Amino acid sequence: MTQPKITWTAKRDTKAEALVVFEGADLPAIIAKEVRRQWKRRSVAVVATLGHMTHALLVAHRKVRDESSLEWMKSGARLGRALTGEEVESAVIDGDCGVPAEALSALLLGLHRGCYRFERYKSKPTPGPRRLSVFADGARRKAGKKALPISEGIALARDLINTPAEDMGPAEFEAAARKTARAAGLKIRVINAARCRQMGLRALAMVGRASTRPPRLIVLEHKGAPHSKHFLAFAGKGIVFDTGGLDLKSAAGMLLMKKDMGGAATVLGAALALGKLAPKRNLRFYLAIAENSVSGNSMRPGDIVKAFDGTTIEILNTDAEGRLVLADAVALAAHEGASKIIDAATLTGAAMIAMGRVRVPLVGNDETWLSEIEAAAEASGERVWRFPTDPEYHDQIRSKVADLKNIGKGSEAGVLAGGLFIGHFAGKVPWAHLDISPASWKEADDGECARGATGVMVPTLVRLGS
Repeated sequence: MTQPKITWTAKRDTKAEALVVFEGADLPAIIAKEVRRQWKRRSVAVVATLGHMTHALLVAHRKVRDESSLEWMKSGARLGRALTGEEVESAVIDGDCGVPAEALSALLLGLHRGCYRFERYKSKPTPGPRRLSVFADGARRKAGKKALPISEGIALARDLINTPAEDMGPAEFEAAARKTARAAGLKIRVINAARCRQMGLRALAMVGRASTRPPRLIVLEHKGAPHSKHFLAFAGKGIVFDTGGLDLKSAAGMLLMKKDMGGAATVLGAALALGKLAPKRNLRFYLAIAENSVSGNSMRPGDIVKAFDGTTIEILNTDAEGRLVLADAVALAAHEGASKIIDAATLTGAAMIAMGRVRVPLVGNDETWLSEIEAAAEASGERVWRFPTDPEYHDQIRSKVADLKNIGKGSEAGVLAGGLFIGHFAGKVPWAHLDISPASWKEADDGECARGATGVMVPTLVRLGS
């Protein structure tokens, strides 16, 4: 990961290579004319100042027409991509002109996102921003400071998802979780494969048993209200690689399955940010980590497994394994007394058909909790879409030989079949599910985000936990 360091400055750093401004800034006439010319074609103008200003380069964003958090985040991302494209090493951002105090946090989140590059395996990394200074008054600085730990959490999630499965197995993910716990002051407990079987986390154990890299359940905890028994639970699907099991995926379908631990990575990124922000409430993060592999010990279509809460599950497709590991994670969170639960998972291909990469499908069982999530997403500059949960949708996951089956009716309502399956294990606890599968990955570079993991939903989860 290559990510710039953001600092605050009381003056416009003249040593920086570039100055970033917004429409309304006082510019020399010859520079302003070139900026306006470029704004006719794109929202970000990049101008070599040629001695007309103290900074060698000016990067100017035209006025943001829509003052929502989403648009400010997009603006920041475009600026980050422009700085990266110009191979700028240092820049100062004028946050006092044209940027409302409440928008600076979203702007900085977008800036970090746009500057991000995953170059761990590059022999010659691409030059890019290493130091960003933000010129802002006290109110803006206070509003923007919260963005920095969230940006760290987003970058962590993106790094984990972008890392090939060879270097990001269950043990490596556990190491990342332990490092996160130390950095954020979180407690951690790891339930290994043998202990999972002893405790009755059989669905998780079954999914991971075919791999030479054993599964585990990782639980991190922030105790912000030590006198309260209530806690908000986050659960993440952590399939470090998904072959599909005996219902083997195609070669093309398997190509990006390193990202199938995106839900756990997202939750861990949120844990890092929330630990550093230290809200005065109790939080727990349940990361269900396994590799869905193929061997003589693989789970088989037709097998029946009993989950942690005693529910029996008929396995009709071994490629619908993410909901199995989350079944145990969510059931354990409910058993341990969670007051609310939210899970994140790269769960279904059906999410791409339903929503594409723009909105994240949202499924849940409690109107108040769902409304809170929708509001948190909007305030964070992210987008979700609530799906219906009519009784008929629940019926499609009922099994004739067990309590539930792990797939619905073919390709029919796949997002709901997967989501409602997980929701069963929350019982009566308010629960919600985010199917981040399409939105968690960009297929190509664009004007706002580099190809690869996006870190979607980290800001929303952080706002929910704050």
